[in-house]
Amino acid sequence: MKQQFSKLIFFSIFISNIFVFSQIPIELNHRSSIILKRLSARGEISLSYFGNNSISSIDAYQILKKNDNKIYINSLLNIRIPYKKAPHESLKQKSSIQGFYDKIFKSNLDIENKYFYQTISDTILMWIKLREVLLRESQNNQQNFQYRDEISFNGVFNNQLYISSKFSMFRHSGNKIFISNNYKNEWKKYFPEINMTFWYSNATSLYLKNSIVDIEIANNPFSWGWSSGNSPIISAKATPFNHIRLYKKFGNFNLEYFHGNILDKSIEHIHNENIKREKFISGHRVKYEINDNIQASISELVIYGNRSPELGYINPISFFWAQEHNLGDLDNILIATDVAIRAAPGFILYNSILIDELSWNDIFKNWWGNKFSYQIGMYLCFEEIKIPDFRIEYTITRPWTYTHPDFSYTNREITLGSPYGPSSSAIAMESFYMPSTKLSIKAHLEHVQKGIGLGSNILDNYDNRDKNMDWNTNLLLSNHYTKTTLQISVAYVLSNYLKLQTIFSSNYFNKNELNKNGVNSNKLLLGLELEW
Repeated sequence: MKQQFSKLIFFSIFISNIFVFSQIPIELNHRSSIILKRLSARGEISLSYFGNNSISSIDAYQILKKNDNKIYINSLLNIRIPYKKAPHESLKQKSSIQGFYDKIFKSNLDIENKYFYQTISDTILMWIKLREVLLRESQNNQQNFQYRDEISFNGVFNNQLYISSKFSMFRHSGNKIFISNNYKNEWKKYFPEINMTFWYSNATSLYLKNSIVDIEIANNPFSWGWSSGNSPIISAKATPFNHIRLYKKFGNFNLEYFHGNILDKSIEHIHNENIKREKFISGHRVKYEINDNIQASISELVIYGNRSPELGYINPISFFWAQEHNLGDLDNILIATDVAIRAAPGFILYNSILIDELSWNDIFKNWWGNKFSYQIGMYLCFEEIKIPDFRIEYTITRPWTYTHPDFSYTNREITLGSPYGPSSSAIAMESFYMPSTKLSIKAHLEHVQKGIGLGSNILDNYDNRDKNMDWNTNLLLSNHYTKTTLQISVAYVLSNYLKLQTIFSSNYFNKNELNKNGVNSNKLLLGLELEW
């Protein structure tokens, strides 16, 4: 009876979740997320999935579970929604040495894996996951180790309240952090007596679904735009921040609003100086589904602070641009638009532009105030999942974009938009390859040209610019460097609970265009992940 009820719960969730809300979101670039993006590009599910980097795990479970492709089904390995009543059985098996050995070292991807704890009733679903990760990195003839202890709690209550909370503790050998994939400028502390650096992170989502508007209180990554991680509007790779979000669908219109707290300085700076300045971000976005193959959005964002939260920015339907001017023209206003076109099954074209400031009369001139970031991209995939997909993006960001005398477009001194920052030109390519149920490969190649000097750093104050250069501000400042990065990631599922991962990256750095003697560095990361 309980199994049947739970299936009914999740079926109702699935058919009602039209806007791809982030109920218990999947982590960025998870195998199931990549597959959903492929299905979206093929036209088998809504185009909205292609532009969402915080897809609901409940959505993923329902869509992929009904497919008979084993690669699809097994991509759900560590995000499955429990529907079997077996909490006591799980704990009993945990005490058995033979049972533990079979769980860890034997693979049977055709059966549902049980979580550390899971329970089900007529109104409640809850499950707890444990994860242990060991990473070893070789770089510059040095060996570094990173350990991650993680616990996550997930729950669905009455088909209305969705909870996801994950706590991670990182331990890194040495004082200098070489492994940067998981480090987001959190506060860290080095203990010389054990030669270890510690830091902590959390990702949370409290999602309430109702008939008026869906509400989410969260501290997890999300993005606006169509890039897999480098959107110039809000990047999925940006440092997460605490925020409240509202979702509402009106016919072909989708409204999304958020208001959040961000940090003006790094956590280390705040800790050392014992000073924390108030800084907030607010944004709203309207997406219009022109038809099944075209979606377009317009967004408005504002960064402000040094005062209590502003009611004009808390109102989700107010025009921030007008509010900002009538509040004394003190804050940082940004406007963005984006569009995606499914030109053919498996072929998507998209672009995004974020405007910090612009003069339409001087748009093709090198006026310093033409501050914008523009991205154009293409994605290609085939019906056969074992054929790799392919994505290419080109992004340019003018000098001074995102900057402000008081409120730069940053959190913890890291950009919220394009990771390349002002005065940059970048071309990036990536491909995912999933030849079997156990193996997945990601390749990422990017070439970046980055300006050096005042106006190239997102923390620069544009009031300090050389005004004699106002009409001679090129895309790339006179002095610039180039950087080419290749990264290949390989993940292999050893069993239902154990995964092996390898990451190789190579960086070629050329200090400037006149210096032909570049610097090359390589690093290799080996990891073992145990999840229960």
